[in-house]
Amino acid sequence: MAQVRVPRKGVTVAELATVLGRRLGTGFQVVTDGDGSVLVRRSPLSGAVVRIRHVPGATVFRVRGAGVPVASLGTTRAVAEALRRSPEFRSL
Repeated sequence: MAQVRVPRKGVTVAELATVLGRRLGTGFQVVTDGDGSVLVRRSPLSGAVVRIRHVPGATVFRVRGAGVPVASLGTTRAVAEALRRSPEFRSL
């Protein structure tokens, strides 16, 4: 599991899904889940689940693999890297 901490507070699930869809491109399917998480799929065997946790002064994204463990590793890394490099989550 990867944790990505960004200085921006109050990030919503819808906002997270929009940014990931834009940053990852057409090779990934990004959908919101009913329980406040975002599911990112590269294939039926490879995916990642992103959950949001709010801490004082920041937001923490918890990214974990979904699907076949070895196949999901690349997707998890791509999602975590997209979150780290995303200018949308910088402090306003």
